[in-house]
Amino acid sequence: MRAIIVFGAAALALAGCQSPEEKRAAETGQIEVANASADEVSRLMRAAQPKLAMKPGEWRFELRVLSAETGAGPLAEGDAKLASLRQQERTIVGCRAEKDLKPIDLEQLEKVAGECTFPRYSLARGKLEAQIECEQPSGAATRMTARGTTSSDGFAVTLDQRSGTPGAEDYVALKLQARGRRLGECRG
Repeated sequence: MRAIIVFGAAALALAGCQSPEEKRAAETGQIEVANASADEVSRLMRAAQPKLAMKPGEWRFELRVLSAETGAGPLAEGDAKLASLRQQERTIVGCRAEKDLKPIDLEQLEKVAGECTFPRYSLARGKLEAQIECEQPSGAATRMTARGTTSSDGFAVTLDQRSGTPGAEDYVALKLQARGRRLGECRG
């Protein structure tokens, strides 16, 4: 009985540390923020995770390059740079446990793109809309938008990423599509 009381008190203390936005995310599985830091969005994603969790099982994941552009303009079929990007395309089918189906790790994004802010992040009623702006200490900037749908047994998200200054040699614009679909229970 004493252990239950101690556990209950600890749970209440932790619940008291949540912001109103985190409480709402935990209760509804929905996130609506503007001008948020990566840390804030991460906390909201963790709070909403129990309501948003994808079901373990056999999954099919696909990543496709929809378009690519550099400072010299759009990359056409046959271009070596586009061929290199196409090598990153994947279709993977396999069994995924709960631990394999976690949300995007924003700390990893910041390691690559620099400090990130979210002018808008909305994940509500199965729809995702996000604007992400990242800046590295060197001043290099990356802008991304993500739009799509998500559920416990599938997702389809289009990511549009632009880095550098349009027309400049360092400019890169990519449009990617990520899809995932739960096929059923794991085999064997």
